[in-house]
Amino acid sequence: MSLNFSEQDKLKLTDEKMLEMANEYLDRIGIKDTQVLFVRHEDKSHPHVHIVYNRVSNSGKTISDKNLFHKNAKVCRELTKAHGLFLASCKMHVNRQALKGADKVKYEIFDHIIYAKAVTKNWGNFEQALKNDGVGIIFKYNGNTQKIQGLSFNKDGYVFKGSEIDRSLSYGKLNAEFNAIALDTSYSPAGTKEPATMQNLVNEIRNHIQSDHTGTSLLEVLLQSELPTLATEPEPFIKRKKKSQAKGKSRGNE
Repeated sequence: MSLNFSEQDKLKLTDEKMLEMANEYLDRIGIKDTQVLFVRHEDKSHPHVHIVYNRVSNSGKTISDKNLFHKNAKVCRELTKAHGLFLASCKMHVNRQALKGADKVKYEIFDHIIYAKAVTKNWGNFEQALKNDGVGIIFKYNGNTQKIQGLSFNKDGYVFKGSEIDRSLSYGKLNAEFNAIALDTSYSPAGTKEPATMQNLVNEIRNHIQSDHTGTSLLEVLLQSELPTLATEPEPFIKRKKKSQAKGKSRGNE
């Protein structure tokens, strides 16, 4: 795993400061009483430190990595604020290969959602892109109405609410984001972009999802690349849902 920080904090992050924060990070996520190796690399423009630890503690017990996904996000925010660092930059990368069960699938779903958002421009295509990667969307409707009030994502038998995977992935926030982009008068269809630019971005994201995640983070890929503009067509998508459900009801009455 590695702790990565913004270039804006470069002067603040001496070796001693990085070591202090790395130790504090491990303590807060529950990795204690074990052998640890810290290595600061300077092969990138942003400060970062690699962390290798023994999952068997000094007392012979296995150190749990359960709920590491949520612990990491919370602790990174806390450390960033506590040490007066650039708030949006504390990014901790967990090697997906080291995760198991629900946490592993949750990370996989998150990665696929980021990919799908980058290469689609409406709800229908977004859902199809996720389906192609084995991720389903379950919409929650308000009572007997057709008003969507939430959504969940499922993969490999696991189901997570969007906000449970990440706060930015609730139905309300996703729909608001899509609608805002659709109303943007400066929007240019993805097809008007240079094919090489679009394809390079798609390949970067796809390669990251399929990699062992020990190199550049997915967030860094997105920040360093020119993202294609998203658009949305929520009404046609919802109408399609209504039509599908109406057919189901009529069949049930036959």
